[in-house]
Amino acid sequence: MKLEKREITLNEKDSLKDVLFLEKALLFRYVETLTDMTRKEERERLLGLMKETAEEIFIVKDLLEER
Repeated sequence: MKLEKREITLNEKDSLKDVLFLEKALLFRYVETLTDMTRKEERERLLGLMKETAEEIFIVKDLLEER
């Protein structure tokens, strides 16, 4: 019996879903980390990163809706 390699390809929708999953996971980690922050500068930077990540999530969700 000969084993054949299956070609696996990702389409754009699958890739966008992966990105969305990772962005959500990153945002969750930011929220977890925020509770441990003590310095004001660190909190402000982290809040900025959370905002950027949330904006990226909205962009990806919009792209998914277009598909």
